[in-house]
Amino acid sequence: MPTATSKIVGALACQTNSFLKTLQTTVVSCKDHTPQLSSKDKQNKNKKKTDEVKTSSIPEFEIELEDTNLFPEGGGQPYDTGSIYLPDKHEIKVLRVIRNQLTALHIANEPIEPGTLVKLEVDWERRIDFMQQHTGQHLLSSVFDTHGLDTLSWSMGDMINYIELPKKVDEEVVEKVNAKVNDLILQNIQISVTTPDNHGGELDLSRIPDDYDTSKGIVRVVKIGDIDANPCCGTHLSSTGQIQAISLLHQQNVRGGNSRLFFLCGSRVYKYLNKQHSILKEIQGTYLSCQLDEVVDKVGLLNLNYKQSTSRESNLLKELANIEANKIFEDFKKGSKDIAYVYRFDNNPEYLLVFQKEFTTLMNSNKESGVNLTDKFTLVLLNGDYKSGLGGMIKVLGPKAESLQPEIKNRITNLKGGGKGTSFQGKIPKYEKGELESLLAFLQELN
Repeated sequence: MPTATSKIVGALACQTNSFLKTLQTTVVSCKDHTPQLSSKDKQNKNKKKTDEVKTSSIPEFEIELEDTNLFPEGGGQPYDTGSIYLPDKHEIKVLRVIRNQLTALHIANEPIEPGTLVKLEVDWERRIDFMQQHTGQHLLSSVFDTHGLDTLSWSMGDMINYIELPKKVDEEVVEKVNAKVNDLILQNIQISVTTPDNHGGELDLSRIPDDYDTSKGIVRVVKIGDIDANPCCGTHLSSTGQIQAISLLHQQNVRGGNSRLFFLCGSRVYKYLNKQHSILKEIQGTYLSCQLDEVVDKVGLLNLNYKQSTSRESNLLKELANIEANKIFEDFKKGSKDIAYVYRFDNNPEYLLVFQKEFTTLMNSNKESGVNLTDKFTLVLLNGDYKSGLGGMIKVLGPKAESLQPEIKNRITNLKGGGKGTSFQGKIPKYEKGELESLLAFLQELN
């Protein structure tokens, strides 16, 4: 009996008929699957052992079939998932489909005996979504080509995709492209797949993976009417109308002056719209108490009020810090104490920084007073509290900084930091119960 073989990637059932939801086929081989290092792992220089691969505790098997309607990852399109049904109706989930050179391998948690006749079913919701995004990207890139903007790369996200263009695109051009692609969708232009020989024109084959042997494999050319023709191994729609809609969102500047243009296709457009509308309605109804068309003005007013209140708070903070700095400065100047502390219950360091700045200004402008933090006086600045669980910070400035370190560390378990001479600074991720009170009592005794 001749040994069964599988169809090569390029001639798979999912590629010849991307709308094939189920397929009867036979298991060619089944063996243990060993995960390979991803390209990211190989490039990650921070890994301690780049030759080690993280493996799951659940065994995985790679199943080769005579043919498949499940697409292995490629061409910027993620792999399909689905199910394999055995003759007794037992279902085995296909976790992912990978490509090993010209062979598609189905990864599952259960082995299947070679020679078994099985029924293969694709996760159709996932497949049709991927086809809408992928075909939409081809159409979008073809329209940008007419504006002299080549697509350098693209990425399909869980919701939002992007294409990378050689420069930031003027919003006027973006609007024109958006209108054009949706007009081409409305025209319901036929999409077909051919081969380079039948295409009859020059093609850029530079993006075909190095491990795909084109001399033994099949290079597929996806054509959108007379608009576009590009080599692609992915599954595609049969007409532009099936894309349904394309929405261009925003741009992001990236390396070398390039720009990423983010977009959505197909059912993702209305799903994204529904999600954003729900968020907007919640903001409008719960937080702003206004009509939808008043949201922008309302947010603008809130932002203005916030800036004004922040400015007032900052001025009051500075005023309070100045008062406290003057009080301690005068105490030092009179010689009534040689150590003082400033405590703030919140863990925002802003007040302590403002205080330190105000105190430094007083010392620099009154040098004849003899007040300094080098050989005579010591300041302890700390903040945070136990109840918030957010911790705080501590800073000691002055000749007693070094001698105070062990006393402070004995009282604050989670203190991280250090210093030498006249300066010590530390961060407290979290105060334990009673620690802050103990430290404040200790500082009060010294005060």
